Amino acid sequence: MVVFLVFAFLFGASIGSFLNVVILRLPREESLWRHASHCFSCGKPIKWYHNIPCLSYLALRGKCAECGAPFSVQYFVVELLTGIAFTILCYFRFWDLVPFWPTEYIDYAALMPSALAYLRDVWLFCSLLAITVIDAREMIIPLEITLTTFLAGLVFVFISPALYGAPDRFTLIVELLLAAAAGGFLMWIVRILGGWVFKREALGLGDVHLMFMLAPFLNWPRILLTILLASVIGCFGGLLTKALAKEKKVEIPFGPYLAAGAFVAYFWGNAIVKWYVGLLGK
Repeated sequence: MVVFLVFAFLFGASIGSFLNVVILRLPREESLWRHASHCFSCGKPIKWYHNIPCLSYLALRGKCAECGAPFSVQYFVVELLTGIAFTILCYFRFWDLVPFWPTEYIDYAALMPSALAYLRDVWLFCSLLAITVIDAREMIIPLEITLTTFLAGLVFVFISPALYGAPDRFTLIVELLLAAAAGGFLMWIVRILGGWVFKREALGLGDVHLMFMLAPFLNWPRILLTILLASVIGCFGGLLTKALAKEKKVEIPFGPYLAAGAFVAYFWGNAIVKWYVGLLGK
C-alpha cells in the first residue's frame, strides 16, 4: 500500500503543478498547452529539472534559476496540498481492497467502483482548489473550470449511479435537478435580489456557475449545507479581512468560502445532515 500512496502523492503533486498553470493562465486568457513553463520576470523557459513539483521550489529556494526573481509560495503550497489530498483520498478509497489484491491478479470488479470514486474525489478537489486561488487573486471564477467540472460530473452520473447510492439513472437525474435548483437557481435569485436592493452586483455570476457545477456531486441537502457553511465561514473571514485591510472598502470574493463549504459538505455532509435531523427529531 505504501507504494500506491507514494505514487498517489507524486501524481497529485504533478497535477498540482498543472493547476498552477491553470491558476495563472486562465485569468489572462493564455493557452494552457502552447507555451512551456517560463519565468514571468525574465521570460526564459524553465528547464525540466527545475520544474519538479515541490522539490525544485525547495532546491531553488523559491527563485528563478536564471534571473533569481522570487517565485510565489503559491507554487509550492498548491503542489503540496494536491499531493497530500491525492494521498489521503487514495488511502481511504483503496485501503479496504489491499487484502483482496494477491500478487498474481487484480480483482477489477472490486477495483473499478473505488477507482471511479477516487477519480471523482480528486477532480472535484482540484476544481475547488483552483477556483479558490483564482477567485482570491483575481475576483473571478473561470467558466472553463465550472463547465468542465459540471460535464465531468455528468459523466460520473451516467457511468455509475451506484457511486451516488441511487437505484437507477432516472432517480439520480431527478436528484441532480433538485440539487441544481437548490444551489444554482437559489444563488441566481440571490444575485438578482441583491443587485436590486444594494444597487450593485452583490454576488458574482461565477458563484452561480459554481453552485451549478456542484449539482452532479452533491445532493440538494448537501448543496444547502454548502451555502450555510459558506455563509458562516465567509462571515468570520470577511470580518477578519476587513480588520486586517488598510483600505476602508474591501471587495471580498465569496468563491473561496463556497469552495470550502462544498469541500466539507462533499466529504462529511451526510453525517452533518443526519446529526442535524437527529437534533430536530429530539
